[in-house]
Amino acid sequence: MNRVVLVALVCALASLPATADKPNILLLVADDLGWADVGWHGSTLKTPNLDKLVSAGVELDRHYVQPVCTPTRTALMSGRWTSRWGPHVLNPSNLRAFPPGTTTMASALKEAGYTTHLTGKWHLGSRPEWCPNHYGFDHSYGSLAGAVDPWTHHYRKGPYMQTWHRDGKFVDEEGNATELVAKQALDWIRAKRQPWFIYVPFQAVHIPIDAPEQYKRLYAGKSDDIQRYGGFVSQMDAKVGEFIAALEQTGQRKNTLVVFTSDNGGTPALGNPYDGNTPPLKVGISSNLPLRGHKAQLYEGGCRVPAFVNWPGVLAPRKVTAPMHAAAWMQTLTNLAG
Repeated sequence: MNRVVLVALVCALASLPATADKPNILLLVADDLGWADVGWHGSTLKTPNLDKLVSAGVELDRHYVQPVCTPTRTALMSGRWTSRWGPHVLNPSNLRAFPPGTTTMASALKEAGYTTHLTGKWHLGSRPEWCPNHYGFDHSYGSLAGAVDPWTHHYRKGPYMQTWHRDGKFVDEEGNATELVAKQALDWIRAKRQPWFIYVPFQAVHIPIDAPEQYKRLYAGKSDDIQRYGGFVSQMDAKVGEFIAALEQTGQRKNTLVVFTSDNGGTPALGNPYDGNTPPLKVGISSNLPLRGHKAQLYEGGCRVPAFVNWPGVLAPRKVTAPMHAAAWMQTLTNLAG
C-alpha cells in the first residue's frame, strides 16, 4: 500500500478519542470490472453511487491487482504475494488456496475483536471443507467457486457445479445472485455487531451477464448486450448505494471505512460455460481504455483497476497517483484495527 494512504489511515485511528470504537470495515470487490466501466473514468455506464464515493474519498489512481481472480484474492486475503502459496493459485482455481491455520485478513481482524463476514464469491477453495469459515470468517454466504449463473447460482457442470452455500453448507435459493448477496450484507450492517468486517466480493460483473429488468431499463433503446452488461454494472452500483444508506440510517457511517476495488481488468470473453439459461453476449462491452490489454494479461488493462477508499470526516478527498497493490490491504487494515 502506498505509504501516504497507510500512514493517513493509521494516524486517523490514533487520533480517535480513547473511548471511540474501532472503525467498521466494508471491503467491496467487483469481479472483472474494467477501467473504463465506471463513471469517474468517463464511462457511459451509470455508476452514480460509486462516483459519489470517489469524489468524497481518496481515489486510488494506480491501484494494482493480479490479472485474474484467484491470485488477487489470495494476495488480498493473506497480505502475501500469490506465488508463496504454490503454482495452483497462479490461475483461477477451485483447489484450496491456503493451508489450514493460515492467518488471513479475517482471522487477524477477528483476533482484534471484529465480527467477520463474507457474502459473495470466495474462489479460494470450492469444497465446503475449504469454505471461508475455516479461515477466520464468523459467517459466510454466496458461491465457493469462481462464478455463477445469476439466476441458477450454479457454476460450470461438473464436481463444483453446486456452489451456493451458507457457512459451508449448500443451499438452494431462488432469486438473483447479486440481490441475494447484497441483502445478506445489509442484514449484517443493520445488525450492528460492532466492530465488524464485512467483505463483499461481488459475482458482478463476471460472465454470465444479466441483471433484473429494472436495471436494464436504465439503458432503454440500447442493444440487448449493452442493456445486460450496463444493467449488471448499475445493479452492483445500486447495491453499494444501499449499503451506504443503511450505514447512514443506523448511525454507523462516520465510523465505517469503505474500500472498493476490482479483482482484475475487464474481459473480452463472450462465452458462457456456466450451468443456466443466460445467453452469452454477442459483442464485448467492458472496456479498459485507454489502458492496454485486459483480464489475464500483465498489461495495465489486466491489473490496474478502478479503486478508492472512503471514510467521511477522516480521509480528505484527493487522488493518490503513487502505485499500490491489493496485497498491502492486509497490513493497512490490520494496522488500522490495532
